[in-house]
Amino acid sequence: MAKAKKGHVAIPFLLAFLLGIVGIGGIALYLFNQLSAKEDTRSMVSSVTKPTEDNNMTLMFVLDEPSDASPLTFMAARVLPADKKIILISIPSNMLAIVDGRQDTLTNFYRTGGIQSAMNAIQNEAGIYADRFIILNSESFQKICNIYAGVNYLIPIGTQGFSDSSEPQYLGPAQIEKLITNPFFENGESERSAIASDVISEMINQTDYDRIVASMDSNFRTLINMMNTDISSIDYSNEKAALKYMYTYGSRLCTFRLATGSTSNDGVFVLDRDFHESISEYFGNAATHDAAAPVPEAAAAPETIPETVPDAEADAAPASEQ
Repeated sequence: MAKAKKGHVAIPFLLAFLLGIVGIGGIALYLFNQLSAKEDTRSMVSSVTKPTEDNNMTLMFVLDEPSDASPLTFMAARVLPADKKIILISIPSNMLAIVDGRQDTLTNFYRTGGIQSAMNAIQNEAGIYADRFIILNSESFQKICNIYAGVNYLIPIGTQGFSDSSEPQYLGPAQIEKLITNPFFENGESERSAIASDVISEMINQTDYDRIVASMDSNFRTLINMMNTDISSIDYSNEKAALKYMYTYGSRLCTFRLATGSTSNDGVFVLDRDFHESISEYFGNAATHDAAAPVPEAAAAPETIPETVPDAEADAAPASEQ
């Protein structure tokens, strides 16, 4: 009887012991999974660094062709990576401005005083403060258009040098350049500047952003040695992650604003008095890097940048937006 009683006690004991192990193991597994999930979440969040206002920048582009027959093209690009936006404004080259008491057109300020003088004219008249400048010739401009893979664009009927069509036409790099430097638009320089902003905006919106992200480093190394600019490899390294974020998560990034005003009888374009206010939402009142610092003149030939570009973050684009 004693042995039988001992056996009956052992069976419940074993069952309780096994259930305890299973229960403790289940609790431990649950806690482990919860901790792992939190670790995965922290890891995922940390892999995506959303840009801030400090990453906003204004770039001033000038397309300066060697031919005197081709007008200069001035375009400001406001880049807002956190908002996933690029806003373009093409400034008519015949815009009237005053710099240090001298009144002249934007073209003449550029021709006589270089990029610094032109940027001062745009700042004084339009209220656009540029952080960095980029001067393009025909070769470097067409290289940029080639990187973005051209554009399908509805060309205004009657545009000299282009066939009339009611449908968008594909424009390669040379045709884009030909269009935006056409001096024979019916409404003159103001129409040309509007079309320049429109076609470049469409080119950016129609491109494959994944391809742009994948080739950012190689494209920078190529372009920096083709352009006259005060952008450095350090600038690129500092802003690379923000630009990747914008291109990775953005959709139809680019819009444009018109430089509104009127053209006088002598062919000078005068901006509207409220133009600065109309663009202040995006362009604000000051450059983000150092508006007070003088902009150095571009060198005759840019310094060659080494093939190795320092990375601000890993080249792989983040997998998901938080």
